[in-house]
Amino acid sequence: MKKQFLITLVVIFTCGIINSQNLIRVNNNPDIDADYTNLQDANDNASNGDTIYVESSVTAYPSANITNSVTIIGPGFFLDENPNTQANTFEAELNSISFETGSDGSVIIGCEINSVSINVDNITVKKCNAYSIYLYNSINNILIIQNNIRSSISTTGGGLITNSVISNNIVKQNINLSAGSGSVQISNNVLIGTGIINYLINCYNSTIQNNIIVHESGQIVTNTGNSINNNILAIDGTNANGNQYNIDMSLVFEDFDGSLEFSTDGRWQLKAGSPAIGAGIGDVDCGAFGGTAPYVLSGLPDLPHIYEATIPATADSEAGLSVTIKVKSGN
Repeated sequence: MKKQFLITLVVIFTCGIINSQNLIRVNNNPDIDADYTNLQDANDNASNGDTIYVESSVTAYPSANITNSVTIIGPGFFLDENPNTQANTFEAELNSISFETGSDGSVIIGCEINSVSINVDNITVKKCNAYSIYLYNSINNILIIQNNIRSSISTTGGGLITNSVISNNIVKQNINLSAGSGSVQISNNVLIGTGIINYLINCYNSTIQNNIIVHESGQIVTNTGNSINNNILAIDGTNANGNQYNIDMSLVFEDFDGSLEFSTDGRWQLKAGSPAIGAGIGDVDCGAFGGTAPYVLSGLPDLPHIYEATIPATADSEAGLSVTIKVKSGN
């Protein structure tokens, strides 16, 4: 009963903000009166411009192929690690999601996903916790921002990406874009280099700026046509064009060695006096928390969210049900 009441409140808040589209609820928890129990059915019955809310659950949602131009919104991730996230700290976990023909213009926000496959133009992946993002075909106008990527972002199967932005992500391994790709802005990312990947950014004809490359053997592959400026790197090199090499990462981040009690994504915030502060193009901070669209802890969507709720187990027939909730803006 408490969970149903809390979900109803969330829907009331979001409906008050997004009122121009059809709102569709997906929830696979028992005894919840949602529109659908899985994302595939929601997509198959949606119209272009609809918004689909994939709600918190203890059970992962099955994979989905998106064939309509829709906005998909989850509650965020690492919800039990950062303060003031969601009152319900379960995530909306998707096995995988693929954007197929007909899905141009789609956006996905705030979901936990195993893999994301992008096969069409004009797709936005924002504030998600994904294992990998795969870019297929010749696609353009792709926006990959403010995500926690547990592996890599890469073109595959002969895919190319052009006129796109990859920024303000925390990437555990690397960004790998094939020859023929170009006009991609790769900025304000943190690339960790787990598994000792020698190149952490591999691309062509692109702008690479304001990134932090953590691993001491991680490097930017200097392929043709790239503009590489104001990056912070642990690897040895000669400082030039605003790029700083041989930087001790324990001086850069709040919790580089993991000894403090920071969240999985919070540990990549800059510490006081960090050499990355103000070191980017335009004097912005380098890394995921700098620039014009800083990384948001836990991938909270751009909506008000209930981060605390006190709901009595019983109600009085005369006094009713006294409920206390605390809400924060998602902006």
